[in-house]
Amino acid sequence: MENHWHICTEGLEKDVIFRSRQDYIDGMNCIPVCAVQHKITILTFCLMSNHVHFIVRGNKVSCRQFIFQYRRKLSRLADLSRSGTTMRPIEDMGYLMKAIGYVLRNPVSAGLGIMPGNYTWSSASLYFREKLYFREKSEETIHEGNRFGKTVRKVGSLSYRTKRELLHSQTDLLDDCLISEENMILPECYIDTEAVENIFRTPARLLYAISRNENLEMELDNGILHKTKYSDNELYGSITGLCQENFHKNRIEELSIEQRYSLAKILHKKYGIAGKQLSRLTNTDLAILKKIL
Repeated sequence: MENHWHICTEGLEKDVIFRSRQDYIDGMNCIPVCAVQHKITILTFCLMSNHVHFIVRGNKVSCRQFIFQYRRKLSRLADLSRSGTTMRPIEDMGYLMKAIGYVLRNPVSAGLGIMPGNYTWSSASLYFREKLYFREKSEETIHEGNRFGKTVRKVGSLSYRTKRELLHSQTDLLDDCLISEENMILPECYIDTEAVENIFRTPARLLYAISRNENLEMELDNGILHKTKYSDNELYGSITGLCQENFHKNRIEELSIEQRYSLAKILHKKYGIAGKQLSRLTNTDLAILKKIL
């Protein structure tokens, strides 16, 4: 799965990014602007009140530039200076399916009491559905059944000033995209739904990926839990599991010296622990740990 990435921002602890429907619309409109400028493809996204998730396709540099610019645009809505960004490469099809399911499941995981497909600020509703049919009427396009209203227009029909105010950009690369009555670019215009449908092949497989609760695994892989402080007692159970999974040993006391340092690297990566606590838990030398981590 070359050039596929899971990008997410750390959740703000004392603030939110999106306070109103208009804030969410602004956040949605920034996605295609940044994507076309850096020539990346968006497969899946979800905007939550205090963080965002994307599954994207593109080279590493372009994807980094995309999220850097997107964060900069969101800074109009909230201070993100203390919120980090994780960009994890997706190396196989199985992990890609898990990552897509995890991103689209975010509203449920957050306890919002809404099905993923009914959550407005994600791409969950776009896959495996009847394609929208449009009929032209003057400069407007009429269609039925869109949650953003029945009347949409092309971005290119807007005046230069209106488009600049709306997109905060001078790009004309989005002129063929459709814009809703609320001045939001319809996500079906910039999400590669066909790619996601080809990945899962059936609606049932996508629904299964969304329904699987693998949040802890995904958050560990993406380093989201690094900011949390853990006591030794909380970590002992995880250490036992890691010993069995990685070294086929039941206790840390059964590990060789080399295996204990390998375990230290795993704990550091997954939980962000270091220093004296890591040395104590793995029975390793603190000076050596500082050199290898």
